[in-house]
Amino acid sequence: MQLDGFAADILYRCRWAQQHNDGHPLPAWSTGEQLAAALVLRDWTHLEEMGFTVQQAVQRVHDGVASPPPDLGTWLDGIRAELIGGESE
Repeated sequence: MQLDGFAADILYRCRWAQQHNDGHPLPAWSTGEQLAAALVLRDWTHLEEMGFTVQQAVQRVHDGVASPPPDLGTWLDGIRAELIGGESE
């Protein structure tokens, strides 16, 4: 799958989170980056700690992307597929 720039950045952050932060987004990242990474990683605890439901996080990420994908769920699944099956950068 060809990832857009934001998706590639989130993929990098998810890999970093898995390797260095027990699979959790880093609180120093922007809210949008944390939410997108938490959604990809299915880190519901992180979303809860940030005060977001899954639906609120999805809406916030969608609203924050310059050119939102038609289906954010498919976009997240594509990043997740690269994370699980893609080669490390």
